[in-house]
Formats: sequence, C-alpha cells, structure tokens
Amino acid sequence: MGADLRAVFVHGAGRVGSDAWPEQAGLRGAEFPVLPGYGEEEPRVGDLARGAVMIAETARQADVLIGWSLGGLVATLAASIHPIRALVVLEPALFSLTRGRPATEALIERVQPVFDDLSIPDVDFGARFLLALTGRQTAPARSPTELRDSRRLRLHGAPWAHPVDREAVRSTPTLVLTGGWNDEYEEVAAALVELGATHEVLAGHGHRVAQHPNATKRILNFSRSVG
Repeated sequence: MGADLRAVFVHGAGRVGSDAWPEQAGLRGAEFPVLPGYGEEEPRVGDLARGAVMIAETARQADVLIGWSLGGLVATLAASIHPIRALVVLEPALFSLTRGRPATEALIERVQPVFDDLSIPDVDFGARFLLALTGRQTAPARSPTELRDSRRLRLHGAPWAHPVDREAVRSTPTLVLTGGWNDEYEEVAAALVELGATHEVLAGHGHRVAQHPNATKRILNFSRSVG
C-alpha cells in the first residue's frame, strides 16, 4: 500500500528503524529514524529526552507521527516540544498517565525494585527486568550487543518516571491502538481516551499491534481524517 502522507515511525526498545515496522517499511513517504543510544551508538543517560527532541524536529512537517511501545512515549514527549499534526501510538509506555490504576501499580510494584537495586550489574539487569516484567527467565547478557541492550534499559529509567504533558495530548489529534491482551496497555488507552484520543483494539498479535493486517490502514485513514 502506498502512502500519500509523510509519516515518521518511532521504534521501541527492541528492533530499530524500519526493522521494527516490517508491515510499514515499504510505505512511500515513510521515515524510520533510529533513536539516540540505539544501533551501534553507546547508550547514555538522557537518551530518551534527546530522542524526543530529535523526533520533534524530524516530525515538524510530517502528516503523522507514529510510535510503538517505548517509541510511543518518545513520540508523545515530542508532541509536547513541537505541535504534531496527528499522533498514532501503539501500546505506548505512557504509564505516568495511569499512576494509581490497578494494573499499572501492579506493574510498578514488580519492576521498580529492579531499577532501585544499584547492586545489579549491567550484565544481569536486562534479565532481571524481563523476569519482573513478564515472569520469563532469560540468560544474562553474553555479547557486546546484549550488554549494550541491558545497559540501555537501565539508563532509560522506568517509563513511569517520564511525565507526559496532558495538555499537549489534549491538543493533538491522537489514535491509540492496542491488542486487547494486556491490562496495563488498556489502562493507558483509557487514560488517553479521557484526554480526547480515539482508541481501537486490533487483537491477535499481542504487543506487536503494528503487524495486524489492518494496522497500516487504520494509521493512514486516521492521519487523512485529521483536518
């Protein structure tokens, strides 16, 4: 499907650039920037803030800005730096908006102690984070790339530690897409709806909502509908 729109896609904490958006990689007019601290670049404290500034500039003239997971947080932060014509977020990590809601507080209770424990070495941080997040046991970092990924998670800090400008969300036409599988992301969607967003559930692909066969169509239709 070709796009008649300039669309900027922001990756999450895993795959980067167009690799994070395999169903959208062929769209005409699409851009897939790599956030600071990803790829071969060493992560640093403040990368999320630098990423938000970079995306705000990149998307300044875009028709739509799209962010997935942690990239949804970066995209929303970017919208508070410079007005965005249209914002689409897919299961965004906007947990500062949902403090006090049960699923979010349960998530924080599990994961915050990992961020607070400075005795955890970088080599183990990623595995400890994923264990707290998902209950899945994984091996410590074994390669330079895995060590960089683990260190990056720590340096980003917990997503609920990054406040979101509610007024910027209110003033930005926003679509939130979720998979209907996770209470934490459904709480985020409900909070965004309270701020004026439109919410749609695209079930069947878990957290990778962008791989739903209707995801690209919904993104493009929403961005075209914004006056």
